[in-house]
Amino acid sequence: MSIERAYEIMFTAALVAMALVCLFILIRAIIGPRVADRLMSVNFINTAIIALIITLSLFLKQDWLLDVALIYGLISFLAVVILSKVYIAALTEKSPGEEDDSDG
Repeated sequence: MSIERAYEIMFTAALVAMALVCLFILIRAIIGPRVADRLMSVNFINTAIIALIITLSLFLKQDWLLDVALIYGLISFLAVVILSKVYIAALTEKSPGEEDDSDG
């Protein structure tokens, strides 16, 4: 067995394993009892996809995929920050029937 064939088997196994991990995390995101669990699942899925893209870049020997992974990382970071801000805003806003007690 040549070294190239060994690398091909290793990269294929790594890609399949990471894809299965993404699938399990997606299931956890769907059945997660709280919104915070779902946000963490989305964040971890984004991280796993970045690892998939980097592994694919090594497997295909295409350097431009590293740029794609970097851009995807920046976009996924912004998405998680925005989702967290929306979640926190939804938690802190008052329900319509609640009265304001700050006026004494």
